[in-house]
Amino acid sequence: MGLRDALRNAAKAAIGAVGDVAVSTNYLSHGSTTYNASTGAVTATFTTVAGVTLVFDEFRIVEIDGQAVKPNDKKALIPATSLGSVVPAAEDRIVANDSVVWEVVGVRTDPADALYELQIRKP
Repeated sequence: MGLRDALRNAAKAAIGAVGDVAVSTNYLSHGSTTYNASTGAVTATFTTVAGVTLVFDEFRIVEIDGQAVKPNDKKALIPATSLGSVVPAAEDRIVANDSVVWEVVGVRTDPADALYELQIRKP
Protein backbone atom coordinates (compact mmCIF):
# COMPACT_ATOMS: atom_id res chain seq x y z
CA MET A 1 0.00 0.00 0.00
CA GLY A 2 1.38 3.39 -1.02
CA LEU A 3 1.19 6.72 0.72
CA ARG A 4 -1.83 7.83 -1.33
CA ASP A 5 -3.78 4.73 -0.26
CA ALA A 6 -2.78 5.28 3.36
CA LEU A 7 -4.02 8.88 3.21
CA ARG A 8 -7.31 7.80 1.62
CA ASN A 9 -7.86 5.23 4.36
CA ALA A 10 -6.98 7.82 7.01
CA ALA A 11 -9.50 10.30 5.57
CA LYS A 12 -12.25 7.67 5.67
CA ALA A 13 -11.32 6.71 9.25
CA ALA A 14 -11.33 10.38 10.31
CA ILE A 15 -14.84 10.96 8.96
CA GLY A 16 -16.02 7.75 10.63
CA ALA A 17 -14.44 8.79 13.93
CA VAL A 18 -16.46 11.99 14.31
CA GLY A 19 -19.45 9.92 15.35
CA ASP A 20 -22.79 11.71 15.41
CA VAL A 21 -21.41 14.67 13.42
CA ALA A 22 -21.15 12.49 10.31
CA VAL A 23 -24.28 12.05 8.19
CA SER A 24 -25.23 9.14 5.98
CA THR A 25 -26.40 10.34 2.56
CA ASN A 26 -27.03 9.25 -0.98
CA TYR A 27 -24.70 10.75 -3.57
CA LEU A 28 -26.23 11.22 -7.02
CA SER A 29 -23.70 11.51 -9.83
CA HIS A 30 -25.06 13.49 -12.79
CA GLY A 31 -25.09 11.50 -16.00
CA SER A 32 -26.68 12.68 -19.19
CA THR A 33 -29.38 15.26 -19.81
CA THR A 34 -31.99 14.83 -22.51
CA TYR A 35 -34.35 17.36 -24.02
CA ASN A 36 -37.78 16.45 -25.39
CA ALA A 37 -38.49 18.96 -28.17
CA SER A 38 -42.21 18.22 -28.31
CA THR A 39 -42.86 18.74 -24.58
CA GLY A 40 -39.98 21.04 -23.72
CA ALA A 41 -39.08 18.79 -20.79
CA VAL A 42 -35.47 18.41 -19.69
CA THR A 43 -34.63 15.13 -17.97
CA ALA A 44 -31.40 14.40 -16.13
CA THR A 45 -30.17 10.93 -15.24
CA PHE A 46 -28.20 10.19 -12.08
CA THR A 47 -26.21 7.25 -10.76
CA THR A 48 -26.76 6.79 -7.02
CA VAL A 49 -24.07 5.85 -4.52
CA ALA A 50 -25.98 4.91 -1.36
CA GLY A 51 -24.74 5.23 2.20
CA VAL A 52 -22.04 7.85 1.66
CA THR A 53 -20.90 9.22 5.03
CA LEU A 54 -19.91 12.87 5.04
CA VAL A 55 -19.55 15.85 7.34
CA PHE A 56 -21.35 19.12 6.65
CA ASP A 57 -19.40 22.29 7.40
CA GLU A 58 -19.99 26.03 7.11
CA PHE A 59 -18.11 28.56 5.05
CA ARG A 60 -16.32 31.23 7.06
CA ILE A 61 -17.74 34.73 6.75
CA VAL A 62 -14.65 35.91 4.86
CA GLU A 63 -15.24 33.17 2.24
CA ILE A 64 -18.80 34.32 1.48
CA ASP A 65 -18.81 36.84 -1.35
CA GLY A 66 -22.47 36.60 -2.39
CA GLN A 67 -21.49 35.54 -5.92
CA ALA A 68 -19.32 32.40 -6.00
CA VAL A 69 -20.09 31.50 -2.38
CA LYS A 70 -23.57 32.45 -1.21
CA PRO A 71 -24.63 32.86 2.45
CA ASN A 72 -26.59 29.58 2.58
CA ASP A 73 -23.94 27.46 0.84
CA LYS A 74 -22.34 24.66 2.83
CA LYS A 75 -19.32 22.42 2.56
CA ALA A 76 -19.56 18.64 2.39
CA LEU A 77 -16.40 16.70 3.31
CA ILE A 78 -16.37 13.24 1.74
CA PRO A 79 -13.59 10.63 1.82
CA ALA A 80 -12.75 9.71 -1.78
CA THR A 81 -12.96 5.99 -0.99
CA SER A 82 -16.64 6.41 -0.01
CA LEU A 83 -17.56 7.25 -3.60
CA GLY A 84 -15.87 4.28 -5.27
CA SER A 85 -15.09 5.19 -8.87
CA VAL A 86 -17.34 8.26 -8.87
CA VAL A 87 -15.53 11.59 -9.18
CA PRO A 88 -17.63 14.49 -7.85
CA ALA A 89 -18.61 17.20 -10.31
CA ALA A 90 -20.86 20.24 -10.54
CA GLU A 91 -24.54 19.31 -10.99
CA ASP A 92 -24.19 16.19 -8.83
CA ARG A 93 -26.53 16.01 -5.86
CA ILE A 94 -26.49 14.94 -2.24
CA VAL A 95 -29.66 13.72 -0.58
CA ALA A 96 -29.38 13.77 3.21
CA ASN A 97 -31.27 11.29 5.38
CA ASP A 98 -34.00 13.87 5.97
CA SER A 99 -34.61 14.15 2.19
CA VAL A 100 -32.93 17.54 1.89
CA VAL A 101 -31.39 17.87 -1.58
CA TRP A 102 -28.16 19.77 -2.13
CA GLU A 103 -26.59 20.47 -5.53
CA VAL A 104 -22.83 20.41 -5.96
CA VAL A 105 -21.59 23.74 -7.33
CA GLY A 106 -17.86 23.33 -6.70
CA VAL A 107 -15.33 20.59 -5.99
CA ARG A 108 -11.92 20.78 -4.34
CA THR A 109 -9.62 18.02 -3.19
CA ASP A 110 -6.33 17.63 -1.36
CA PRO A 111 -3.06 16.73 -3.15
CA ALA A 112 -3.53 13.01 -2.39
CA ASP A 113 -7.14 13.01 -3.65
CA ALA A 114 -8.09 11.49 -0.29
CA LEU A 115 -10.82 13.95 0.73
CA TYR A 116 -13.28 15.91 -1.38
CA GLU A 117 -14.51 19.30 -0.21
CA LEU A 118 -17.72 20.05 -2.06
CA GLN A 119 -19.46 23.40 -2.18
CA ILE A 120 -23.16 22.63 -2.08
CA ARG A 121 -26.36 24.66 -2.18
CA LYS A 122 -30.06 23.98 -2.19
CA PRO A 123 -31.41 24.12 -5.76
